[in-house]
Amino acid sequence: MTVRIGALLWVVAALGYFLAEAIAAAALPGYCYATDYVSTLGQPARSPHADLMNVAFFAQGVLFPVGAILVVHGTRARNALVFLCFAILNGIGNILVATVHSGVGARLHVVGAALAIVGGNAAILAGVAGLRQLEPSRRHRVVSVALGTMGLACLIGTALELPAVGSWERGSVYTIFIWQAYTASYLLSRPQTRALAEE
Repeated sequence: MTVRIGALLWVVAALGYFLAEAIAAAALPGYCYATDYVSTLGQPARSPHADLMNVAFFAQGVLFPVGAILVVHGTRARNALVFLCFAILNGIGNILVATVHSGVGARLHVVGAALAIVGGNAAILAGVAGLRQLEPSRRHRVVSVALGTMGLACLIGTALELPAVGSWERGSVYTIFIWQAYTASYLLSRPQTRALAEE
């Protein structure tokens, strides 16, 4: 049961984030996914739905690491400490992003964003080895490596402020949400997960 709850928390966080972002972006005149930073949507002075966006950041900051802990506990994964550490770093980063807004506490906000993005994508890569107890399929392992690598590569593009920086930043953020939703659906559909829930 703990695996199912952890997986559902990941789904709720991912869906909640994408919904909040869509609402906040639609309400901010002239906002462009390709060229504007995600954090702009969380600035109270600029974004009409900043509170909604910051709730989504905060929810991810809590639900991603809690979900990770539940999944690891429920599957009795023995070598998942690194995965859990990165998941917790992602959580700390998202909570900082939610509470210290860009343009106000710029340095601390950047630290939070870095922790969230690096922590989340590193958790994906660490999960390939750390969650072996789940007996993941080859497809799941390949997708996980591809997503984690892409996320970290896009972070470099963001740091260099390459053209269409909003796209680069989203490439480093969306990989995390896509992975947690993908992994959650994988866990929820596995017979092994149902067997664990019945024990």
